[in-house]
Amino acid sequence: MPSLQALSLRGMRLMSRALALLAALILLVAIGIVAFRITYSDRVFPAVMVGDVAVGGLDRDAAGARLEARANTLEGGFVTFTYADQRWRPSLAELGAGVDVEASLRDAYALGREPEALERLRATKSLLGGGPAVALAMRLDAKELNAWFDSVDAELDRPGRDAALVIDGAAVSIQPEEAGTRVDRPVAQAAIVNALANLNPFTAPLPVTDAIPAVRAVDLAAAQAQLQEAMKRPVTVGFEGELWTLDAIDLSQFVVQSTTPDEAGTGVKPVLDLDQEALAAWLSERFGPEIEREAVDAEIGWNEGPVAVSPSVEGIAPRWDEFALLVARSFLEKRIAVAIPVTVIPPVVDADNLAALGITTLLARGDSNYLGGTESRNINVEIGAGLLNGTLVPPHGEFSFNHAIGEITAERGYVESNVVVSERVGRDIGGGICQVSTTVFRAALLAGLPITEWYPHTYRIENYERDNWGPGFDASILQPEGDPFGGSDLRFENPTDSWMLVESWTTGEHVIVNIYGADLGYDVTLSDTQISEPIEVTGDLYVVNEDLPPGTIEQTEYPLPGYEVLFTREVFNTAGEQLYSRTFFTPFKGRGNVYQVSPDMN
Repeated sequence: MPSLQALSLRGMRLMSRALALLAALILLVAIGIVAFRITYSDRVFPAVMVGDVAVGGLDRDAAGARLEARANTLEGGFVTFTYADQRWRPSLAELGAGVDVEASLRDAYALGREPEALERLRATKSLLGGGPAVALAMRLDAKELNAWFDSVDAELDRPGRDAALVIDGAAVSIQPEEAGTRVDRPVAQAAIVNALANLNPFTAPLPVTDAIPAVRAVDLAAAQAQLQEAMKRPVTVGFEGELWTLDAIDLSQFVVQSTTPDEAGTGVKPVLDLDQEALAAWLSERFGPEIEREAVDAEIGWNEGPVAVSPSVEGIAPRWDEFALLVARSFLEKRIAVAIPVTVIPPVVDADNLAALGITTLLARGDSNYLGGTESRNINVEIGAGLLNGTLVPPHGEFSFNHAIGEITAERGYVESNVVVSERVGRDIGGGICQVSTTVFRAALLAGLPITEWYPHTYRIENYERDNWGPGFDASILQPEGDPFGGSDLRFENPTDSWMLVESWTTGEHVIVNIYGADLGYDVTLSDTQISEPIEVTGDLYVVNEDLPPGTIEQTEYPLPGYEVLFTREVFNTAGEQLYSRTFFTPFKGRGNVYQVSPDMN
């Protein structure tokens, strides 16, 4: 019989073998789990179902494709609602319901990859047990669903109706409320969600509920009395001592009925008002022509200082929205006269405050001699000078000759006279206006003002060189037909913080332009004019004129040499520092004989 010691030793050996076996078994399981997880590191664990879709063992792309196919099938399925003899059969997609494929795939992939160890063990047990399921993630677009419900409510055609006030002339009555029928949206939505959850379309009666009017006839008794009282008298409005009445029937067209929570917070109460936007538009149309006006600047001249030639006028801008609010209050509440609220717009050039313009002295005078011109040319010169007279240039603004005189048209008194157009001498309305622009150019030059746009004439015109003015001191402008302010212009800057005044007139043989402003203290020098040798042009030019009778040849221009002319202007400040220096260069063109011929003579 073995001794007790021998039995003990044998038991210890058995225990050691058992422990070793257990450790090996645990190691094998751990290795198996690690191998399992490595194998499925980028795949859904085996046997996983998403709804009724098997995605176990698939990588993300394959699982996603399978879920997408199932989602398309489900969303293309129809649900059917019936009510009386009406029937609706929208697809789930039309209802804004569907499967959230990304969320479903994410849930499937996460199964067995829980952050807590205990959760992972439970998930693993479920996986080994076979067929763990993840519900399909659903999405529901409330906006699309409610839009479909709205369409069904419209087809039911029983929206119900709140009680409302009815105005007929001066009479005010109450249209009673009417109950209606509408979709019971929470119940219908639950049925749609259930259809998705069960992966099956369905047919069911449309759940409906009563549409209870929020406003009843009894609720409108006080509002009816208020409106009946309002309809008894007109509303009086006034401005600058004049009074007008607004008939209550006219105002009643703007009455609107709305609701606000009642004092108990359990319902609503009706509120009367006038449609402010529509009323403001009506008032603007009614009173705008009578009281609205733009500010008018004073016209300025010079007589040992600036003087107002014509008065300034304040502008009036009614505040239509505020006016509408005051009229509504007067109509519906206390019937008091309404003063039309306005904003007074001061003129920029105030005849009562000319000192604010800062015009203190004559800066320069320009002149040109137009003696010997044709009657038509003289007319245009005098009209242009008159229109230019009194032009104001704002501080740091820019003078534009074309904008100062406005559009050159026969309606403004201009007549046809000789002009140079497209390098040819012809006739057009306003011929001779460049006599005035030339005179402005000379005044701006002598004042030392920056010239920002300037074009000389195409050909040298000796008439501009009278009274000791050399060639090149002229300025050409052009107003193309259809775009009068898009052509060549004469422009200069006002570099000061004060206004400038351009004054112009004619004497019968001279155009005079004075520019007034704040004392600049400029010293302006003009160099002697440099004139090139004549540039002769050989060869004659024949221009076809379709209007001439056959066999006609007319000489319209005679030979004229070209010249290159330049002079330099320098402007210095009171410290003797040079502010500007610019050379004005003119390439006068030359020409030979120019003839106009009939087409057969070309």
